[in-house]
Amino acid sequence: MNCGACCRCFPIFASHTDAIREPRIQRETRQLELHLQSPDKAYQLYPLPFHSSCAFLKEDQLCQIYETRPEVCRRFTAGSEQCIEARARMGVGKAS
Repeated sequence: MNCGACCRCFPIFASHTDAIREPRIQRETRQLELHLQSPDKAYQLYPLPFHSSCAFLKEDQLCQIYETRPEVCRRFTAGSEQCIEARARMGVGKAS
């Protein structure tokens, strides 16, 4: 939907497999300490210090790594209940 609400609303994590598919995850996000890691949570993409959105959300609200995005992002469906919740939290789509 090109709104980026989900990338600014919910915590976003990536797995080691995601980081292999997209090496920028390893370089540009926060690797979790071993005792905090789980199979699907090895890297934290959002929230991060000094970032108001996922590290890969561009100014035009599109994903820089869309083709190689983490599995959690692949499962997130535009228009889903979570999507609607994110848009409401972020005030996306409200009439002015």
